[in-house]
Amino acid sequence: MNKIEIFWEEFSKIKDALMDIDSLNDNDADKLLLDLDSMLKKASSGVDFILGDLTVDGRTLIFTANGDIDFFDDVIAIVENAPAINLWRFEGFLPPEGKKCSIKYEKYYFKSSDLYFIPLESEEIQDKIGLRIGVKKKENNDDFTMACYMLVEKMIGEYYATTLIDYFEVEVLPADIESSDYIPLDNLPDFVSWKIEKINNAE
Repeated sequence: MNKIEIFWEEFSKIKDALMDIDSLNDNDADKLLLDLDSMLKKASSGVDFILGDLTVDGRTLIFTANGDIDFFDDVIAIVENAPAINLWRFEGFLPPEGKKCSIKYEKYYFKSSDLYFIPLESEEIQDKIGLRIGVKKKENNDDFTMACYMLVEKMIGEYYATTLIDYFEVEVLPADIESSDYIPLDNLPDFVSWKIEKINNAE
């Protein structure tokens, strides 16, 4: 039995408690989540999870590599080997939320409707893009850039944010946005869909 099979066997022993985790006291709930994390780390040290809210359809458990492509194969293998369990849905990678998104990271709060982008494409590397994000005011620190990137990741999902974007930068918008090459950031999911289709058709 391999590490992933062991994880799913251990998961089956706590699945009912996880489904009803909202009924537990805080200490028991925290311990249960730590137990799940410990089980998962034995299968892959670079994969984390997000436990979804309880709905009429049950719960979703999302596995994420936190944008680290070195662990993408682990996420895929974990989900592909997931057993069929009533009321549970297992997904790989943080899903795209599309347009009209917002993000709060550290002291920064961004809305997609306030930002713009320019896709940077290359004839030499046609299966990747660069992304220039335009903001009205810019602060030169890693947290500011990370907040912008996290907003993009939230819009297009963890998988394409990591595998498609090869270069990322943030710049101050020009005074006359309408006359520039900048596109409203809410159009990014549509651009990514178009780009992925173009890449797939070229293969």
